[in-house]
Amino acid sequence: MKVFRTCLAVAIAGLISIGSVAAQQSAPPQDQQERAKTPEPVTGELISIAADTKTIVVKTAADKDMTFTYTDQTEIVGADKGAAGLATAKGSMVTVHYTMRGTANVAAKIEVKK
Repeated sequence: MKVFRTCLAVAIAGLISIGSVAAQQSAPPQDQQERAKTPEPVTGELISIAADTKTIVVKTAADKDMTFTYTDQTEIVGADKGAAGLATAKGSMVTVHYTMRGTANVAAKIEVKK
């Protein structure tokens, strides 16, 4: 009986240690996941603005067109009247700080350079 109790105690201790190791290897914290989805800012020429769908298109230095959506929370710097001022900034150089949400590029900050 004493041997049975000893074996049972060792087995329980082993299960507890396996559980704690598994818990330590869980998914990374939310802020680390967000950082992984935040690419480098994009700089290029603002070639298109669609206020009705809240999208802009930027032509990058690599001659690639990138589409971004913006929201009411997007910080817009350098354009008069915020998002409404983007319409007058067509052709200007912009830097877009954005995150990836699924397949969409969502602008967190748009800097218009004059």
